[in-house]
Amino acid sequence: MYSKLSFLLVTLWLAGCSTLPEPIQLPDNSNLITYQDAAAKSEQVLGQKARWGGIIARIENKPDDTLIEMVYYPLRSYGRPLQGDESMGRFRVYVKGFLDPMVYKQGRTMTFTGDFVRLEKGMVGEHEYVFPTLESTGYYLWKEIQQVDVNMINVWPYDYWRYGWYNRPFHNRVILRSTHHTRSSPARSKPAASKSN
Repeated sequence: MYSKLSFLLVTLWLAGCSTLPEPIQLPDNSNLITYQDAAAKSEQVLGQKARWGGIIARIENKPDDTLIEMVYYPLRSYGRPLQGDESMGRFRVYVKGFLDPMVYKQGRTMTFTGDFVRLEKGMVGEHEYVFPTLESTGYYLWKEIQQVDVNMINVWPYDYWRYGWYNRPFHNRVILRSTHHTRSSPARSKPAASKSN
């Protein structure tokens, strides 16, 4: 019974993980361009749809929109960027309106949908850089949470006299270590309620 219940829970969990958050969903027949195509064949793919994500490197509020500079990482099936030690490059996104840089700050993880509009020249430090650039049609900010690592070790029970030498069972001990990870949260956050003293 417990094995069937566990299987059902794992299946439901996997199904939930494969679902894209609503703000970055697109029609199933959308022909999405890759980051590589935008960087290498920009003239051929101008105006086409993209879904890219990564880590915020810089945010700049402008009079009518917000510029976000991203370090690109490929996306998992449910839309969250898969972080690693290496990135293919950077891209820029223009989002209509104001995004608070205290919320959408450097190091946070985001995923965008948008139209590829141009290659835009800029600087990364003192290095000249050409950024594939999107005009955003949707975005999602991924919330930071705590995740545990689970390691299993075998432990002999000391009450062997109860089971006998040949019948005593092995037991697994679970060791939990707290690590840093991310999961999804709505991108558009509500302003925090003020607290009265």
